[in-house]
This record gives sequence, C-alpha cells and structure tokens, in this order.
Amino acid sequence: MATTSVRIPKAGQAMTEGTIGEWLVADGTHVDAGEAIYRLETEKVEIDVEAPTAGTITIVEAAGTTHDVGTEIARIEH
Repeated sequence: MATTSVRIPKAGQAMTEGTIGEWLVADGTHVDAGEAIYRLETEKVEIDVEAPTAGTITIVEAAGTTHDVGTEIARIEH
C-alpha cells in the first residue's frame, strides 16, 4: 500500500504555522479525495482542508495543536 502525508499547508505568504481547529473525520475511516478532513485556523482565516487522495486516514496530531507549515499531521493509506 502507498501512503500520502497530510501536512499543514501554506495558506498565505506570511503564514508560518497553523492550528488544527477540528478533525472533520474520525481516525481509521475511509476518506475520498477532495473530502474536507480538517479545519485549519490561522491568525487571519479558517479553512477546511481536503484529502489529497482517497484511502484510510491515520491521524497523528490532535485537534487544538499548532504546527509549522509542512508538518505531517496525518497519513492516508491507499
């Protein structure tokens, strides 16, 4: 099986970190490509981040935690 990392995206030029506001899917469930999987909060905006691919999601970072752009917060096995 292949694995795709889910990372904190850069949602603005000045953005260096983001907070996982909430997970919109449960750990271990199947997600579809393009499905909103978590809410990202920054100083300026809240956005729903979509799954980059379909598969089973494994969440590695909890809601409410803040991470640098590029940090892996989940994996999707497909």
